[in-house]
Amino acid sequence: MKAIRHLVLASVAAFATAFAADALAQADLRAPLPQPLTIKQGMLNVPALSPLWLLPEQAAKYNIQIETVMFQRFADARTALVSGDIHLTAFGPQDISLALGQGAKTLVGIAGVGSGNDCLLVRTGEDIKDWNAVADKRIGIGAGSISWLKFAASVQENGLQYNKLKIVNIVGGGANYLRALQGKEIDIAVVWQPFCAQAIVEGFGAYPTLDHNRSKTVGGLISVLAVNRPLMEKNRDAVQRLVVSYLDVLDLARQDSGRWARIYAEKAGLPENIAAESIRTTELDATLPLESIKRISKFLSDNGVITRDVSGEVGEHYTYDFLAKATGKAPDQLGRNQ
Repeated sequence: MKAIRHLVLASVAAFATAFAADALAQADLRAPLPQPLTIKQGMLNVPALSPLWLLPEQAAKYNIQIETVMFQRFADARTALVSGDIHLTAFGPQDISLALGQGAKTLVGIAGVGSGNDCLLVRTGEDIKDWNAVADKRIGIGAGSISWLKFAASVQENGLQYNKLKIVNIVGGGANYLRALQGKEIDIAVVWQPFCAQAIVEGFGAYPTLDHNRSKTVGGLISVLAVNRPLMEKNRDAVQRLVVSYLDVLDLARQDSGRWARIYAEKAGLPENIAAESIRTTELDATLPLESIKRISKFLSDNGVITRDVSGEVGEHYTYDFLAKATGKAPDQLGRNQ
């Protein structure tokens, strides 16, 4: 009995020591940097990314000042991050693969963003219930967007040939998709929020039964958070605190979707009801599904979007170090094998 008692006490002591060490480590992650650091953050007016408007406030607690640089497209933010003109941004889950295909190796993915945001849109009173019905529809699309990637992957997985579909290439922003849908130039728009929300709220659009956020290749992935590699190598403590701040930002948005919608409405210049509909089906999640990103890379090369297959090397441009320390979870729990 004494031996068992000693074993139990030893186990309790070991657990307490480990718990105390973990608590101390977490406290260290929230200690301000000894010297102030200025970070340039690329930003886009995308509903799912709008919680990042709260990042400067959270990062300031750790002696990090964030300057926001606005971009219109993920591709532009990617170019700026490659060159080092900005240090941090969220962009499409395909963007690091696209950069690698062009020979750029200065980007590192450090966290996920979530799922949703991309949407299909038909006219009010109409519906598309299965993928076979897509073959007879005129499809408004812009090649290269994450919404296009989800759609093209879904088409392929469901036995259709993309090059035999009635594709209408839409140039420019989402408003052009809505005009084409209203003008009956297309039957379905492969678009993204807030444009679907605008059509829903204004009464001329509807979500079809069909959902392109469910492909095996891409799933519902919205975006990844990435940093410039030279910044990461020089300022790992700062990047760690940025990830801690980022997780806090996601929590704030999840806990108060009304505030999230108001932030997006203000920054994008939208009515609050459209902003609220824009975020309604978006799920914020920092999980980083690396296997999905590899499948995206392979899909891009197989379909000629990038000239070489980078799926075997893209994993070297993502790290779970900061996310694991910030959450106390192992990389496998954070999406490394998903």
